[in-house]
Amino acid sequence: MAAGLSLFSASGRAQLANPTYGWNLGNTLEATWSGVTMPTQTLINNVAAAGFNTIRIPCAWDHNADPNTHVINASYMATVTQVVQWAQAAHLTVIINDHWDGGWFEDSNFNTYDPNVNAKLVSYWTQIANNFRGYNTKLLFAVANEPNVSSQAQTTVLLQYYQNFINAVRSTGGNNSKRWLVLQGPGGSNIDDTNNWVTSLPSDPAKHLVFEVHYYAPYQYALMTADATWGSMWYFWGQNYHSSILTTRNATSSTEESYVTSELQKMSSQFTRKGIPVLLGEFGAIRRTGTTGLTGTELNLHLASRTYFDKYIVSQANSLGIRPVYWDDADNGSGNNAFGIFDRSSGVLTRPDDAHALTGGAALPPPGG
Repeated sequence: MAAGLSLFSASGRAQLANPTYGWNLGNTLEATWSGVTMPTQTLINNVAAAGFNTIRIPCAWDHNADPNTHVINASYMATVTQVVQWAQAAHLTVIINDHWDGGWFEDSNFNTYDPNVNAKLVSYWTQIANNFRGYNTKLLFAVANEPNVSSQAQTTVLLQYYQNFINAVRSTGGNNSKRWLVLQGPGGSNIDDTNNWVTSLPSDPAKHLVFEVHYYAPYQYALMTADATWGSMWYFWGQNYHSSILTTRNATSSTEESYVTSELQKMSSQFTRKGIPVLLGEFGAIRRTGTTGLTGTELNLHLASRTYFDKYIVSQANSLGIRPVYWDDADNGSGNNAFGIFDRSSGVLTRPDDAHALTGGAALPPPGG
């Protein structure tokens, strides 16, 4: 384990597109359920045409492998490979990970190091690395997604697994000897937990490591789908996007612009200023169309505030050397509370205002303002 975090040169940040306008192929190749619409080349091309320059492809390797030998199904490997090829042909930087994947790693017991978990981790990433050995380094490998780690001690165990992931990938040679590898923060890739508990990094002969965190805050605005006794859903975020009618649905000022900036600055101080790239691998806020009582101008204000939320995060992250990737969930069973901006069947961009704000354009102004 390295002694500290000052390991890399600042030039390392250039591996991820600068600025990064990223998009997640969510609820697709990582799905462990049936009825999922598979990606098409048209979809991938339209993602690039909309202005995105980076794609994160969540994967479920364990769900698509022999449970005894841990050999990944050839058909699944071929599917992931095809999507990577489409994305690289569209000039997108590509990140593939092992997502929740049934929780075999994400929810494993990090109180102790488990040789069986490690053997599976090394097996999968050795197979993946060998498959993509000759691909250029604009393909990044991300070891996990949101590891359920809740203490400094558990973080130490997590980093042991990460060290073995690094060793396994590097041992396959070829372009994997210098490929950028992404490590997820503890606490479900939580910014504060990562800031508090990651005090050293695994060793890497290539010095090509990226750290990943996620951002879905404030919860009442970004994810909450029903009022609770402790608080209500918020529909409006941003100082200029508050409702004068549905005032109880406005986010509090302490959770808005200044909070985003302060959270991202933690990752800048902890990593990017020391030359360690940071990936904001997921962020977003649900779209509340169909919500009772949210109609007309108030609905338009909510939708505009979402574009401002996205725009603010993308701009602030990139200004601090942090590379943001929006979460798109394909409306998979989410109904109206969704993040999706593309129709996955046709590949058509259905939310151009959202895409515009996510790719360097302006947010929608408040209605009438």
